[in-house]
Amino acid sequence: MRKIVALLALTVAGCSSYQNPAEIEGNIVTPGNFIAGSGVVVGVGVVPRANKGNPNDPNLYRISLQMDQGGFQQVDTDNSTFFAGQAVNLTNDGRIEHVSGTSMNRAVR
Repeated sequence: MRKIVALLALTVAGCSSYQNPAEIEGNIVTPGNFIAGSGVVVGVGVVPRANKGNPNDPNLYRISLQMDQGGFQQVDTDNSTFFAGQAVNLTNDGRIEHVSGTSMNRAVR
């Protein structure tokens, strides 16, 4: 039983790490139009050809959030690594951060 638990823990740790540090967070495109705090992603949509500054990924991603303090909001970001069901944090300085696995990412570095 202990071997199964250890294997499961290693699998989860491996799935929660990022090879590229830029994937840990994204920039909110219109930083003045949101309320900072934590929440859960309930949906992700693509805004085609809206990211003029990045020739590698010309799209922006509209993240729909159910906030922990109540309420619903949407933010546009330049990072495509967010998915439904994931816990995130919106910071006052205009970033959206992955919360799940963040401590494991720092431990791996």
